[in-house]
Amino acid sequence: MGRSYDCGVEEGDLAALLREHGLRHSVPGAAVGVLDGENVTTAYFGVADVRTGRPVTPETLFGIGSLTKSMVATVIARLCTAGVLSLDDPIAAHVPELHGDGWAGGATVRDLLANRSGLPLSWRLEFDFAGRTDRTDAALRRLVAALDAAVPPAGFWSYTNLGWCLLGRAIETATGTGWEDAMRAHLADAGMDETTFASNAARKKRVAGHEITAEGPVPVGPLVSRAYGPAGANATSTVTDLLRFAGLHLSDPSLGSLRDVHAEVSIHGWLDSWCLGWARFEWAGGPVCGWDGVVNGERSVMRVLPRQRAAVVLVTNASTGRAMYRSLFADLLPALFGVAVAPLRLDAAAGAGGDLSRFTGVYAWPDRRVEVAAAAGRLLIISEQGETVALPVDDRTFLVDAKDPDNPTVTFGGVDANGYPTVLYLMLWGLPRVREARSRARRP
Repeated sequence: MGRSYDCGVEEGDLAALLREHGLRHSVPGAAVGVLDGENVTTAYFGVADVRTGRPVTPETLFGIGSLTKSMVATVIARLCTAGVLSLDDPIAAHVPELHGDGWAGGATVRDLLANRSGLPLSWRLEFDFAGRTDRTDAALRRLVAALDAAVPPAGFWSYTNLGWCLLGRAIETATGTGWEDAMRAHLADAGMDETTFASNAARKKRVAGHEITAEGPVPVGPLVSRAYGPAGANATSTVTDLLRFAGLHLSDPSLGSLRDVHAEVSIHGWLDSWCLGWARFEWAGGPVCGWDGVVNGERSVMRVLPRQRAAVVLVTNASTGRAMYRSLFADLLPALFGVAVAPLRLDAAAGAGGDLSRFTGVYAWPDRRVEVAAAAGRLLIISEQGETVALPVDDRTFLVDAKDPDNPTVTFGGVDANGYPTVLYLMLWGLPRVREARSRARRP
């Protein structure tokens, strides 16, 4: 893929726009790329690390987080095309550690890609990055083997890190190689030579992540855990390589089915529905598909516009990167491709949630508990982290922190026979309601 400047935006204009939005959101460094047909424009801003002042260049590597999941889905699709596995195979057929597990015998590879497999969820296995420091080839296998069959299966859509690690393990067994090697081999034709999946790769070119505070950007260490690699813990890439990946999806018809909707789930600020490794966004002028990466002090965003044969990618080394994405893409996409980015609604409206008692109750995993109570036109979300006030934005979305660039709201999903929600989404992870509020439980 050659670099040219005929795609509707000049490099200088793109650089100026990137700088404007980077400064607005206190981002130390960022890169943006626009793919329009065969034409590519890229721009770079700021520094890779505030401690050294090293500038962001075309060779700078950014942590891409959960964009790795979209790449895992791509490799799974290619293995299916090669006849090595099928999307309708039971998970247990490709993950030997789960042989005999009733849940894994019924759920399919497709279900895992769609985040609807019913994978038994626990906080311990979803987020144990610090506890999973093993860097040997057995790291992924050991994580998968730790899945607790005693945890009840989830009967609802939920994002999951462990589910994507299971897919990484399926890639290992299907190819007979480590998942990192298999990823490189099956994405080689895209020319993604600068993308790395190993936890210790190319550190000299990697940015430092930064948490943005009132006192300024504070460098933070990278997220490193080989066990959680397929979920996005280790991968790094350049903006140009990510555009190559987007271009692969626009040019290879066999990958088009990954953009078919498989779950009608809408979570405000994150997605309007879920496909297979991609989210879908119902924006005027769309459809638009893509996904985001969220790791320590770094944010990455990819949006693919199949109808326009186009894509836009942003990588940043700041915790405010998704706020930057929303303002930058709101300027870029309408002007270049006639696509209007849906605004993030953060205006609480009294009465918008209706009868708030219907949201109350206990929502929990075996090792994570949240209680929701109603009081004076608002909800109280109570957990071991403390108590948070939630104000209604609409009949399922509640504002908790307008200043949080990633998770300003929480969302309720699912409906029981009485019309009450059955799942509380914290970010993208669903906690099922396991107990009604006491006041409701006493009702006839």
